[in-house]
Amino acid sequence: MYLIYLILTIGLILVNLSGLTAFVSRYLPAQASARALGIFVIILVLFAIEHNFGLGNLNWLWPLTTGLAVWSLAKRKDRKFWSSEIVFMLGFAYGITWRFAYPNIDSGSEHLTDLYLVSNYMGGQTLPAPDRWLAGGTFDFYYAFQHYGAALLARLFDLEIGFAINLAWGLIAALLISLAWEISSYFISRIPFKILLVVALMLGGNGLSPLMPFMIKTSGADNASLQNNAVNRVWASTRFAGMYDQGVNTDFGHAVSDDPKKPDVNEHLELPLETIAYLSVLGDYHAPLGGFVIALWTLALSAFLGLRKVTDIDQEAETHSPADKYALALAFFAIGLTPALVLITNAWVFPLQLFFAASWLFFRYWKADIHWPALLTGGIIGFALIYPFLSYFAPGSLNTSIHWVSQTDHSPLRFLVAMHWPLMLWLGVGLIVARHSPWAGWLALTLLGMFCLSELIYVDDPSAGKYERFNTTLKWWSWLWPTALIGLGSVCIGHGGRIAKAILTVSLSTLLVYTLDIASYWRHVEKPNKGQMAGNGWLKQDPTLRELLTYLKNAPDGFVLESVEKGAYSSSSAISLFANKPVVLGWPDHVTQWRGNPAYVANRATEIRAFYKAELSAPLSFLEKFPVQTIIWTLSDEQSQPGVREKLHAQISRDYHWRTFYQNGSESVGIWERRLQTNNAQ
Repeated sequence: MYLIYLILTIGLILVNLSGLTAFVSRYLPAQASARALGIFVIILVLFAIEHNFGLGNLNWLWPLTTGLAVWSLAKRKDRKFWSSEIVFMLGFAYGITWRFAYPNIDSGSEHLTDLYLVSNYMGGQTLPAPDRWLAGGTFDFYYAFQHYGAALLARLFDLEIGFAINLAWGLIAALLISLAWEISSYFISRIPFKILLVVALMLGGNGLSPLMPFMIKTSGADNASLQNNAVNRVWASTRFAGMYDQGVNTDFGHAVSDDPKKPDVNEHLELPLETIAYLSVLGDYHAPLGGFVIALWTLALSAFLGLRKVTDIDQEAETHSPADKYALALAFFAIGLTPALVLITNAWVFPLQLFFAASWLFFRYWKADIHWPALLTGGIIGFALIYPFLSYFAPGSLNTSIHWVSQTDHSPLRFLVAMHWPLMLWLGVGLIVARHSPWAGWLALTLLGMFCLSELIYVDDPSAGKYERFNTTLKWWSWLWPTALIGLGSVCIGHGGRIAKAILTVSLSTLLVYTLDIASYWRHVEKPNKGQMAGNGWLKQDPTLRELLTYLKNAPDGFVLESVEKGAYSSSSAISLFANKPVVLGWPDHVTQWRGNPAYVANRATEIRAFYKAELSAPLSFLEKFPVQTIIWTLSDEQSQPGVREKLHAQISRDYHWRTFYQNGSESVGIWERRLQTNNAQ
């Protein structure tokens, strides 16, 4: 029964998106770009509206939008349209296959962080919404446009929050693949080359990936060793510098990273580069994914406009179809939107996106004309629509500045070459191909400038020590990689000579060594909750937690208190978020960093820890501050604090009654609920 529901839901969403694409592509005949434009505009407009007036429940809309989508699709008979839709659906199939196999939204990586970010938008209230991880706070400090989109999907189609996140991940994969296919199609006619590019984008690693088997030798043939090795292989090339370089055990590995056991070798900075393949395994629904989509969308629009001139459309406007009349204006309008979009999607790469768009306009200015009215209209409308968000976000955002990279913090040359040799090859070939394709020269010079910039400057965020450049390289290098792979890969294969094609083909194929690591992960890492797309299967496999979660979903609204023994990367707040309830405090380390290290967050964490040890001097006064509706007591709380529950119950039983969900001798799991008569007395 659930599988039928899953298939019908996916079909319903895809029909709506296909109908939207059919409508927008009548005016912008670049189908993947048209689809992205339609999606971005709808979400952006609703995002702006809800900063002034919350729209609440939206699931009454889907019958109307589905009817309009079917009507729009009925008018599209052309084969080209449906061929492009098949590419999008295959991309979605790729993404949803990953999430179907590994659907858990748990304490691993940033899964629960993403759940929290999306949960802030689920209520449909006027934004900024109350903070679901900090009672009394307002969610006005994070660029979460991508997460708003997932919440909108849930609200439109009445989906569970975890289900919506997993579906939204699949849709992002589909957008990436369809945009990559569209870009490659502008330059390449042979399908095998286009497939190579897309597969390298979605399943390929970085320059270290083909070198890792010669740098770190693994051992062990038992299941536990095979699983551990599979996980390490996926992580090693992405997080080599400063992390996995400690595990090199070959002469070649030491030649690349030095021997960490030598006394004169200093600890390396962590300098990561996350590929889409790595993120597919990781499963995070995090902001860089949205930044990749906007980058490829910009590339696709620039390639589309490279085939047209303003004068071509203006001079023959009377004989062209509506798509020809509006295509150029819409494409420039879309490029004008991108700076505003990336600012609220992944602000870390805003400088790159701005530089990217500006360099293309400079290139376009000398090679052709620019539709300034459409471009400026897109920019003005984009920033006007995000202004309500910025009016709350900007005053509370972290005060970060740009600093020069110190002499000791530059990337070691051997590591830099080992990780980025494919990028360096692509840049070099792009500069050579510039003789035949100015677009290739523009892209190669622009990306080269950005790459050099990443070695000269960094964003000075709260991280320090070995993490000084961590976030800058994580965001910037990861953004450069797919942009260069698809952009330069397409134009160099399409417009380059035999040598250029050979270099690109070999380098892209070499990256697919990482596919073996992916396959090993797929084979050896267990899938205990496969198909449970709500993401909470890891909780529901425990009968007690399943019953507790179901009860809490239907319980009265109000703040929930959960223990916070760890600062981050724990299961704390998971039950509440899946039940669509706010917590008194989520992960303290994250909340503290996002809000600029205010003392009250650390103080609250200390109070909660004291409460769960029954050591708080006035527990009822503490609970009354928020006020707390429900207190969760898990088996972990019971086992880590034997005998404390009875003492705690004696302290708070005046205002809270105990509900048991599991009892085994003296061990008990359950919740305290606020007594109704106490609420009435207030």
